[in-house]
Amino acid sequence: METQVKIENLQQLRAQIKTLRLQQAEQELYFLEKKQSFQEAIKSPFKFLKKVGSFLGFNSKEQQGVSPKNADWVTSLARIFVPFVLNKTLLRGNGLFLKSVLTLISQRAINPQNVNQHTLSSLIDKVSSWINSTLKSKKKKDIDYGIPPDSETF
Repeated sequence: METQVKIENLQQLRAQIKTLRLQQAEQELYFLEKKQSFQEAIKSPFKFLKKVGSFLGFNSKEQQGVSPKNADWVTSLARIFVPFVLNKTLLRGNGLFLKSVLTLISQRAINPQNVNQHTLSSLIDKVSSWINSTLKSKKKKDIDYGIPPDSETF
């Protein structure tokens, strides 16, 4: 795009320099806008993933203590298996939209404050103590009164 311009005096030289500087500024502005639009096109999928992640609780700023970084193995497994169990049992005949919404809600509900190793161990302790108490109550029905009084033990 080079054009040969005949410059005959100093005034034409200064005018040509001004036009070249103006063209340079226009081209810089054009390429800057193209660069920004390209960056926005690249960032838009990441913005969407960031919004989905913040909805799920992976990178929300207000939940500093409730991040998956603080989660133990019970929380991580519950985030995976609770939606799986829901889809296989309760949501068997429902559509994809309802399943996906309930999966997102169930993953959001399982956080390290509510579901962790300590709550699981306390739940197991409660269940085992309940089972032991029911087994002991059944044993009390078989009461042994000892040797009958009219027996021949003399």
